[in-house]
Amino acid sequence: MYRKFYASLAAVAVVAPIAATASAAVVQKRAAAPAASPAAEQPKPMTREQFLSNLQARFNAVDTNHDGVLEESEIAAAQQKELQQLQAAEQQRMDQEFQRLDTNHDGQLSKAEFMAAAPPVRPRETAAQLLGALDANKDGKVSRQEYQARPLETFSKLDANHDGTVTTQEIQAARSAEGPRKR
Repeated sequence: MYRKFYASLAAVAVVAPIAATASAAVVQKRAAAPAASPAAEQPKPMTREQFLSNLQARFNAVDTNHDGVLEESEIAAAQQKELQQLQAAEQQRMDQEFQRLDTNHDGQLSKAEFMAAAPPVRPRETAAQLLGALDANKDGKVSRQEYQARPLETFSKLDANHDGTVTTQEIQAARSAEGPRKR
């Protein structure tokens, strides 16, 4: 029983600082530079010594009575402090965003100010681009067969069992095989 408890505690000791540090760093970066590129949020290389040093510093910061063990009250206090920091960073980011949207600086967002900030809705491709992509025989028209060709090809690729039915498992297998989706 104690082994499971200590194994769980060890897992939390390793994962929690990483997650907390990463989430706090992301929030702080977003608050400091809202238009940061995704590449700027990539983790930097870290040696084992650096990792252990950061882990020890995190432990020491939570161990407020410096007795070498973490008690529930110390963990709760550390969580509360971190939560307050994250909330403050998010509030600052929201305030900055509001100030950016409030173009007449009256402390209120009018519908016009709100709508001006909304991104325009546009199709991904023009009608000519879609026609070019679907019109296999290049006659300037899309037949039912041309329209169905790509979706049926995709269906056939997904139907790993070739039984005419695409199952949830086949969809999941295809998704895991293609890797992370780009948005």
